[in-house]
Formats: sequence, C-alpha cells, structure tokens
Amino acid sequence: MPLKKRVLILGSGFSGLTAAHRLAEHVPDKVDVIVISESDLVYDNTIFPALLTDEVNIQNTYFDASKRLPPKGIKFLKSKVLDILPQSNEVKTDRGVFDYDYLIIALGGAYDENFEKIKGHENAFMHHPLEGFLGIKNMVEKEDELVALVGNAKNSPIEGPSYQVALILEYLGRKLGKKFTVYLATQSPKGMFGILPVDWIPNQVNSYAEKRGIKLIKGAYVQEISGHKVLLSNGLEVEADLISVLPTLSAPTVVKNAGLTDDSGFISVEHPTFRSTLYKNVFGVGDAAKGMIPAKTGRAAMISAENAAATIIKEVSGKSLPYYVQGVICMMHSGDYAGMLVFDSNKYVKKIDFKWGNVYKYLKKLYSAMLISSSFSTPYHMALEYYK
Repeated sequence: MPLKKRVLILGSGFSGLTAAHRLAEHVPDKVDVIVISESDLVYDNTIFPALLTDEVNIQNTYFDASKRLPPKGIKFLKSKVLDILPQSNEVKTDRGVFDYDYLIIALGGAYDENFEKIKGHENAFMHHPLEGFLGIKNMVEKEDELVALVGNAKNSPIEGPSYQVALILEYLGRKLGKKFTVYLATQSPKGMFGILPVDWIPNQVNSYAEKRGIKLIKGAYVQEISGHKVLLSNGLEVEADLISVLPTLSAPTVVKNAGLTDDSGFISVEHPTFRSTLYKNVFGVGDAAKGMIPAKTGRAAMISAENAAATIIKEVSGKSLPYYVQGVICMMHSGDYAGMLVFDSNKYVKKIDFKWGNVYKYLKKLYSAMLISSSFSTPYHMALEYYK
C-alpha cells in the first residue's frame, strides 16, 4: 500500500482550515493532514463588529481547533513556525522540524507586524483582533463625549470593517444618548467602496453615511499618529479621542525570509491554483498570498484554499473539483441597519449590486454561527466558477 502524502498546513484561519477540511473529506486515504498553529483558539473576526452592539457574545465567536479537528481526521499541532525551508521540504517550529510532501501557507496578512509599522500605533486600536474591539467597546461604555477617527494605512486592502466600525460608533452614540463625532477616512477619492468600477454604489453608501452624521474624508489614509492627533495623507490633521486603524497587509516575515514573496510583499502564486510560482509543492492561500482581486476578505481566503485543495486532490487521486474566482460579498453591519455588497465576475457572468435591509445583519450572524459550528468548513461560498 503506497504511503500517504503529508500535507502541512501553516495557520488555522479561514484558508488553512478550509483546505484541511477539503483534503480530509475528499482524499483521507491519500494524505495525512497536519495543521500547525500558534494558537488552538480560532476566532471568526468578521463578526467582531457585532460585539460592540452586544448582539453576539465572545464565547460564540471562537472554537478550540485542538478538540474539533482530530475527530475529522485532521491532526493539530500547537506550535510557532520559526523557519520555512522549501528547498528541503521542511518547516522548523518550536516543537521540532517537520517534513512535507505538500505545504500550504495560510499564516495570514501579518496584521500585528504591519500595525506596528504605523508611526504612533500605540495611541490607536486596530479593529481586527478581539483586543482591539474590546478596547473600542470599553471607551464607548466609559465616555459620554468623544471624537473618533476610523481609517486605514496606505494600501490597506481591507476597508469594509472600517465602514462598519464608524457606522456602529455613530449608532451607539445615538442609542446611548452620548455625543459622538465620527470621522471616516477612505483611501479612494470616491469614498466608501470607491474601488468598485461603478459610481452608483459609492455614491449611495456615502450619502447614507453622511445622512447618519459620519464625517467622510475621501482620498486619505492614516500616515502618522501623535497622541490624540492623526495626520492624514492629504495633510489634514484630526484630533480624536478614539483612533482605530487597519494596517496594510503582507505575508509574515517568516514567509518573506523563505524567499516565497515578490515585490508586492505577498506570496507569488499562480491563479487559479494558488500554487507558488517557485515551488510546485508549495501553495500560498488567504491574506498571505497575492489574490485574484486586491481586497482581502474571509470569503476570498476560503476560495483560495478551495482552489489549492482541489489542485492537490487532483494530483493525488485524479479527482477533479471546480475552481472558483475570488470576488467580494460584504455583509455590512451598521448598527440599526445593514447592507450587502456583491461583486463577482468570471468569463461569462458579472454581478455587482448593493442591497439594504436588516436581513443582512441577521444573515451575517447566521453565517458566523455556521462557520464556528463547522470549524470553518462551509463548502458553499456563493462563488462563481473559474473559466480560462
């Protein structure tokens, strides 16, 4: 009987666990799947904005991968990756060296590393990890009057959460009878969702935010923070009590040191497979890899992992699974209202729409509950198939 191929998956987020589940489901007799992660607690950070409104509890936002994965035939190792050695098919961790037949790198976009590069970051929150949202929540509860600035660093590919935080802060001030002034800086001169190739969606969402009292600063990113003062790229200075910023992203340093990234800072991969352009048995998925689209989202991360897993499944078993295109579905929680953006296209279909309605707030909570209960194994992403 031929030996199983060993697949090492570095990281236990959306992309890492999607790949692990798909491999364990389709080719359990062909591969041994080992997930290596620094933490055994896995969070769905896309639902964290709802923590600010008390619509979800912390205990409903995470699961323990070390308990959930082994019954599914997936081995889990809590360990820190120290070095990736693609020339010798090895990964060095603080618990030893592991060899592999296939390597899937799903270590995320180095949020902490990149946040710390923002000058004056110690005076701001980052609305991505749990700690950042809890810090924002604490200030909202404590202060009766505050000025907030929410924005992104230069070339940050993740503005959607910033829109949600700004709108929720305005809502909480109104709901609690407090005096909150909220500034939202967007990188695009077109404002919110300005990256889209249409004007009607940015115009509609900008108008909605401004009617809510949000002070939009279009075409500006956070350049520097000094105490309570935020210097924006357009030269404007804003004094704020609460400052929250999302950084630019890149592959983590340990991945860069392995020589797997290009000038973009992300893992250089082929599309649609997400196979490394340098090593045939290495795949980069999720926020660490160069995607089909510039935006970094949980859905895009899972789709990249579906494609990488499909490639390995085909090679070890001959079984063909479809490839998908990365697009954007953003369910936007804005406090007392919600909306959903859809932007997807392939060779034959192009979908672009924005719809309003509180139903999307509840769908967001339902989808998060599905992610947590399934340990990030949701095979249907409303994605379009990829065609050459």
